[in-house]
Amino acid sequence: MFVQAQRFDYNQEYADPTANPGSFPPQVAGYAPNLRQSRRHNHTMIAPLLTTKLYIPPPRSGLVARPRLIERLDEGLGQGHILTLIAAPAGFGKTTLVAEWLYSGYKNISPQSIAWLSLDEGDNDPTRFFAYLVAALQQIDASLGRATLDLLESPQPPPPDSLIAMLAGNIAALATPFILILDDYHLIHEIAVHNAVALLLDHQPMQMHLILITREEPPIPLPRLRARSQVTEIRERDLRFTADQAAVFLNNTMRLSLPAEIIATLEARTEGWIAGLQLAALALQESPEAARAQALISNLGGSRYVMDYLLAEVMEQQPEAVRRFLYQTCILDRLCAPLCNAVTGLQNSQAMLEQLDGANLFIVPLDQQRQWYRYHQLFAEALRAKLAPAEREELHQRATSWYEAQNLPAPAIHHALAYASTNGDYTQAARLVRQAADAALHSGSLLTLRAWLEALPTERLRADGALATYYGWVLALTSELSRAEDYIHAAEQRLGQSGQPELGLLQALRGFVALLDRQEYAAAIQAASSALQTLRQDQPRWRIIALWVLAEAQERTQAISQAIATLREAAKTSRKAGNQIFAVVAENSLASALNLCTQRQEAIAVCKQAIQRYSDSAGQPSPVAAPLYSRLGMLHYEANQLELARQCHEQALALGTQLPFAPYLAFAHGLAAATLHAQGQSTSALDALQKAYQTALHSGYSDAEGFLAWEVNIRLKQGELALAGQWAERAKLTPQDTLEYLRVETHLTYCRLLLAQDRLEQANTLLNRLEHFTREYGQTRWLITIHILQAIAADKLKDHSTARDYLARAVQLAAAEEYFRAFLDEDELVIALLPAVKQAAPLFVKQLLGHAGITQPKQAASQPLIEPLSQRELEVLRLITAGLSNQEIANKLVITPGTVKRHINNIYGKLGVSSRTQAIAKAHALRLLSTD
Repeated sequence: MFVQAQRFDYNQEYADPTANPGSFPPQVAGYAPNLRQSRRHNHTMIAPLLTTKLYIPPPRSGLVARPRLIERLDEGLGQGHILTLIAAPAGFGKTTLVAEWLYSGYKNISPQSIAWLSLDEGDNDPTRFFAYLVAALQQIDASLGRATLDLLESPQPPPPDSLIAMLAGNIAALATPFILILDDYHLIHEIAVHNAVALLLDHQPMQMHLILITREEPPIPLPRLRARSQVTEIRERDLRFTADQAAVFLNNTMRLSLPAEIIATLEARTEGWIAGLQLAALALQESPEAARAQALISNLGGSRYVMDYLLAEVMEQQPEAVRRFLYQTCILDRLCAPLCNAVTGLQNSQAMLEQLDGANLFIVPLDQQRQWYRYHQLFAEALRAKLAPAEREELHQRATSWYEAQNLPAPAIHHALAYASTNGDYTQAARLVRQAADAALHSGSLLTLRAWLEALPTERLRADGALATYYGWVLALTSELSRAEDYIHAAEQRLGQSGQPELGLLQALRGFVALLDRQEYAAAIQAASSALQTLRQDQPRWRIIALWVLAEAQERTQAISQAIATLREAAKTSRKAGNQIFAVVAENSLASALNLCTQRQEAIAVCKQAIQRYSDSAGQPSPVAAPLYSRLGMLHYEANQLELARQCHEQALALGTQLPFAPYLAFAHGLAAATLHAQGQSTSALDALQKAYQTALHSGYSDAEGFLAWEVNIRLKQGELALAGQWAERAKLTPQDTLEYLRVETHLTYCRLLLAQDRLEQANTLLNRLEHFTREYGQTRWLITIHILQAIAADKLKDHSTARDYLARAVQLAAAEEYFRAFLDEDELVIALLPAVKQAAPLFVKQLLGHAGITQPKQAASQPLIEPLSQRELEVLRLITAGLSNQEIANKLVITPGTVKRHINNIYGKLGVSSRTQAIAKAHALRLLSTD
């Protein structure tokens, strides 16, 4: 192979650089960056990571010493500044300065404490930016950012600010300080990336020092950092060569022998601009005599606007072979011998690269072995401007072919689009984008894929069924669902029933949009089912999406058992594909669905097995497991296992803080609230629900309304009927509302409000409709609650037989899986009625009464009354006899004054009295308060 003949190490640039001794001086040459850990889950990036982006540029011989600036960098680090900003136009030696400083051996800098990332235009895609940022940070510690990489494999990764917050938390746990350098930051123009970096500065852990190297003022909060004395700034005026430095550079580095007056004039005319001095030196290398130098200076004009003149002078002096090589390869962002051979048609590119490197002629080495180089950007831009369009086309075409042969789609597409932009032939570019689109979508690189697709002419995009499908997915995943519909129609006209591999993707897209945009669930089921029949088994990621669409639509329109079967398949497929994010979503949804049809124990097993899979060898769970802990906590809560529930919710919040993804945090806060309230922490429960509601509302999470309904439940128990009524009015709730799967919590809360307002007929109307709805869809867990509320309504209507019948049904449904909280969370009347239905499930009722704190349930049976007083009513009667007011009784029993009043009215009715005095007298006469 010619690659081997040219000593080209493909892995050195694109894979694991462990064979490279690194970019440090000989005394630390044993250190080698390692990217294996950064890809431990085999993340599918658009292209393999370019490891040379992570290397500190190697030093050049004869470097001009800059002790004053080195000292300033030392001071900034020593004084605890969080940021060093080096900002100046091209050609002022910004990167060289930082590399020199790192090689200078500052006492607090070690090889293991440097994370370097050279940015390029592609890093404006937040997903790619974070992939490289994590790869750089993992040179410090291989464990950094693992959860971030897990999230990046989702087609819709969390927003950059969430990822930065998570990384900041990881960094804060490190024991040793380190430096992160972001070079060429001026190439970043994506506001989401800028915001992420600004957020990192706002929350920067003390262990980290950030260095930004840029041509332009970055959009970060510099005034605030200056006011706090947290930033070291090095600008153009600081980087200009002094006359002495210019003399060292020209005579030592560039190996000239110029008199002092010529050097002084050159320094003055270039204003200490290093690139200008380098060009002047290159122009003088062939004839460095004073007369030649003087003639050159006389034509300079002034300042750096001499670029074209000096470049022409330099190029004119180069041999034809060198000039041709420079012009032919200047289109490349990175250079290696095999690539240059392919572009130029030569076979000696390695020797040419080494010659250019040795002559300081425009190129910069990227590794110690001098196998990979890049042009100085300033010179590359100037050289490219000289190329004729026809030659530029041919060069881009050759580069495209080489990168495609190396299976590197991103740079291949870059050059193919550059070729097409000059002659209008997008055939090759369209083909390459079509081939790379699948991997780009599944790696979350939506902005990159979108840029590729939108670089193609619209008519070509719409005329190609596959490209139209991929663009439809990009639009759908960025919430442009109506535009996605347009491209679905365009793709349907091209793909039809042709059997093309993208047909399954189109069917899945059709289902996705039907589900989320139009809520047409039957259409979503049909499209997703068709997709699953069309998609191959070796397309697991698309099958996962189709399964998710199918399950979501089934939950809303079919028996829950259908969704459970689909979710089982989705979880299995996700695990097999190694997709943790989808697996967690599927497993969490599966546990919820199992609980909904009263299979609580199996739901617990699903959560525990999943958590074990997402834990390391030491048993430490990954942050992605946060929602599984929340779900597990809720399942323990159902059985009134409050301490176990609390532990799970605390773990979920701890993991969710490491993974500040809004839906996860909303979920964690919301599901913890019920346990907090049950443990007597009502204020904390309400705070948690507000956090959940606000987080869900602002992130578009679908459970926002449910969290608000839970809050209203607590308010109702506290007697705040007016507030609950306002909630119902704002939500425009009526007993005739259309019943929806996602709104059952809201419907049930509204039923509780109707009962509290004694609107019993309306409550019964809605409860009967809910009973039919939940029976039809197999939602047995909700049916338990519905029967309990129906029992309360019947008892309030004095239909005690019907009340007992409904309660017995609820007990029978709840007993096997121990749904204790279904009863404990409702009106106390439920507990009072339980002894009368104990035959429905004797052990369960006994345990439930024990959970309610009632140890003598048989006491009422000995009362000489037609309708005995309940245990709670006896407690209230004792407190009345003790002289306590309604409010004092409420405080004593931890119930609302309204509930106390209802108990008193029940006591009056059963005793046949109308006042406290009569009740006390009747109680004594009947010996109801006797301890015998």
